[in-house]
Amino acid sequence: MNDSDLELAQLLCTRLCHDLAGPIGAVAAGVELIGDDPSMADAETIGLIGDSSSAASRKLKFLRAALGLAQSTAGDLKGLVEDYITTTAGPGARIEVTWPAAPQLDKAARAFGPMWIQSVLNVCLLTLEAQPGCRSLEIAVETATSVKLSLTARTAAGRTVNPREDLRNAALGQTNGGLTAKTVQAYFAGKMIRGAGGTMTLSTLPDGLTVAVDVPAFS
Repeated sequence: MNDSDLELAQLLCTRLCHDLAGPIGAVAAGVELIGDDPSMADAETIGLIGDSSSAASRKLKFLRAALGLAQSTAGDLKGLVEDYITTTAGPGARIEVTWPAAPQLDKAARAFGPMWIQSVLNVCLLTLEAQPGCRSLEIAVETATSVKLSLTARTAAGRTVNPREDLRNAALGQTNGGLTAKTVQAYFAGKMIRGAGGTMTLSTLPDGLTVAVDVPAFS
């Protein structure tokens, strides 16, 4: 492992710990409120512990599949993405997700090859984070001699929020300013696609952002 590989691993670990710190900390806070006296376990405290532990579990499942070597099936994809979005969007900030038909997803998975699930999860995460204020996420796939995957994140009607340039640059491998824990996942997503022989483009829309991936079909 060279220095750049070591730095990438360290930054990904930092990112993972950052994402899990919030819900795990909330569980710890709830347990601390109860202390050694079960009578202190009122409904609000129990709710805090339950919601936070559930959030930690959903985040961990998603991040383990996206950043680790966990084996996930095509059937896990929707649940992983939608559970993660529910956990991170916050109350009253629902993000509507539009998926391709199941046969299209299955065909794309077969054509893309073994890295399909991990690649889609990372491109989803990149898209959601690169477009702050996202309220809808549209996922589209096409298969021919290559697999084309596009994700379009749009903001609320009448609201314009500029995409994050630091994540765009990191996804395209432009790291002149160095990687940080905030940009490492975008860099990882782009590196994964390029490693599969594909290309990635990020296009700004009047109300959002489209991340498009084109990868040769697996044979």
